[in-house]
Amino acid sequence: MSNKYFILKPAVDTPETGNAYPAAESYDDYDFNAPNSVHKLNFREFPDFKPDIRFKLAKGAKLTDMLSQAAISAHGFLINEKLKNAFEQFEIVPYKYFPATIEDHKGNFHQYFWLHLVWKEAKDFIKWEDSKFYKKRLSKNLGDVSIKKEEDILSEREKCDVATLIDFTTISFKNHDFDMFLINYFTEIYVSKKAAETLTKNKLTGIETISADKLLLN
Repeated sequence: MSNKYFILKPAVDTPETGNAYPAAESYDDYDFNAPNSVHKLNFREFPDFKPDIRFKLAKGAKLTDMLSQAAISAHGFLINEKLKNAFEQFEIVPYKYFPATIEDHKGNFHQYFWLHLVWKEAKDFIKWEDSKFYKKRLSKNLGDVSIKKEEDILSEREKCDVATLIDFTTISFKNHDFDMFLINYFTEIYVSKKAAETLTKNKLTGIETISADKLLLN
C-alpha cells in the first residue's frame, strides 16, 4: 500500500451491514434547528454544547461497530464501545467523544459515541507546492487549479457552488506520528497500517479500509 496509510470509512451495502444507507437515520420529529442539533457540529471546532445525537436503525440495516450516517457533516465516526476501545490504542489528532443512542428495529436502545475530530494544524503539514489539485462538479473533472497556500484553497472553495468541489490528484503531506488523522479541506479520514491491522485483527464490524494511494507522506 502507498505510504502504509488507509482511508477508513463506514462499510455500506454488505451482508454484515445490510443494504440501507445511511444505516443510522434521524427521527422524523428531530429538531435540526435546535441549538444542540447535530447540524450545529462542524469540522472547524469542538462544540461548546452537548450535542443531541440520537438515531434509529434504518430499515434493512444491521447494528455494527461503526454505523454510516448522513446528518452530521463534521469529521468523525459513529461507533460503539467496542470500537471506541480499539481506537483508544491509537495516536489520534485532537478529538472528543460525545454520547449517542441508536434505537434498533425492536425499540431497544444502544449506547454509541460520536468521535469528533478537529485538526487545525493539518494545513501546516501539507506540502502545497508538491500537491496537485483540481475542480470537479459531481463526477466531472473541470480541470486543474493552482493551490500554493491555504488562502488559495479557501478562495477557490468560495467560488464553488454546492455541486462543485476542490479535490486532489495527489497530496503531499509531511510525516507525523498519528495513527488516525484528517486533512481539514477534504472528507477522508486516514489510519496507519498498524491501526488498520488492529481493526482487522479485532474483527470490528461495519468498517471499510481503502488504500490511500493519492496520499504521499514524506
